[in-house]
Amino acid sequence: MGASIARGGKSNEEKPECAKCVQFGVQCSFASGLSIRSEPPPTTPVWTGQCPSGVRPRGRPRNNWMATFERDAVSKSAGSEMTPPLHTGTEHPDYPRVNTQEAELLLHFVQSTAYTFADGKADDIMVRFWTHNLPRIGLTHHFTMHLAYAVAGYHLAYLEKPGERQQEFRQLAELHASAGLQQFTGALARLDSTNCGAAYVSATLVCYGTFAAGPTGPGDLLVCNIDRDRDDNWMPLIHGLRLIRETFDDDVLYTGLMDPFHARNHAKNLEPKPAQEKVARCAREGLARLDWEQPLSDLREFVAAYYDHGDEANGIDESENEDDVCLRSLDCLINIYRATYGDKDGEYDGPEQYQHVFGWLYRIEKRFLSRLWDKDPRALIILAYFALLLDTMKDFWRGICWLAAMANGNGWADAVEQWDSSGQ
Repeated sequence: MGASIARGGKSNEEKPECAKCVQFGVQCSFASGLSIRSEPPPTTPVWTGQCPSGVRPRGRPRNNWMATFERDAVSKSAGSEMTPPLHTGTEHPDYPRVNTQEAELLLHFVQSTAYTFADGKADDIMVRFWTHNLPRIGLTHHFTMHLAYAVAGYHLAYLEKPGERQQEFRQLAELHASAGLQQFTGALARLDSTNCGAAYVSATLVCYGTFAAGPTGPGDLLVCNIDRDRDDNWMPLIHGLRLIRETFDDDVLYTGLMDPFHARNHAKNLEPKPAQEKVARCAREGLARLDWEQPLSDLREFVAAYYDHGDEANGIDESENEDDVCLRSLDCLINIYRATYGDKDGEYDGPEQYQHVFGWLYRIEKRFLSRLWDKDPRALIILAYFALLLDTMKDFWRGICWLAAMANGNGWADAVEQWDSSGQ
């Protein structure tokens, strides 16, 4: 390197440097400090071979200047705990950005939340739908994806300990729920054979999401809010589910990615059950059996007695009682109790449809909701008995906050007092 000083560079008594070292941007052995040009070295072919002994013999000048610099840089930083990043934190403006929040929600949905919607076994046809088919529906119908994100966000908030992180998940869930519901409402106005399946499963997700969000106040009774003149609850969407089912044939509604919902895939549930399988849900799932027959029999007598005497005193139109909605709602609920807990021997040999607790919400009528708004004690007590069934649901995370809220809601005390005074 000394020859380089003599030929090409001016001598610097304090920091002597070689012109070649400066030209190629490498550390000079004569320099007291590292001096590197800011410009990149010229892109010329370099020899990448190494001497087997590790010590380079004397001879021609080194061509692989960058290799020397890289080894020096590594040696200089060997004592540091931090490894230099492979790229800077600033992304190129033309590169697509990764939305890690949505990625986290989608991963949690397919890996965890989806399994709470079905049997929980990986080979179950409905588990396959929620983990595989639903995200693909969301690629075409973005409102479906938003609503799936919302449910996953509520699930993550439930699993998280109280704190800032939990609040972030709830806010994220509410944001996607709002966006999904707005887009979904627009799609309902253009319902046809191309989007009816997405609308059907999206309405289901709205119900799940509203349920998971929890009560909004003491008057929120899950199916309606008796403290509001106008109800913004989810029951209109449940009625919308029924309307979609009535409008489109199964072969149209349950086609393509929606095929797992088709009745032909669940035909075995309609076949007569062997004697050993005629057991109630509590026996199959290891739940404690509840002696429900007498309490619900007493409740039915109370509803019938109130039907004879209470409606006139409360100014209810007699014509409405020709087809009493409270008795029908209670009878449907009794069927679900029978399927859940069975008879005294724990057996059940009825339709499979009553083994789904949410089925009661699907079947209740608008007039029953009107009775709830009027704080009719019959309707309130029937709803309270439905709330007790929520505790029997697997993966109860979506309804865990509703039991206490519904038990302490407005109107319950008066309803129980009237039932007690009836002697039932």
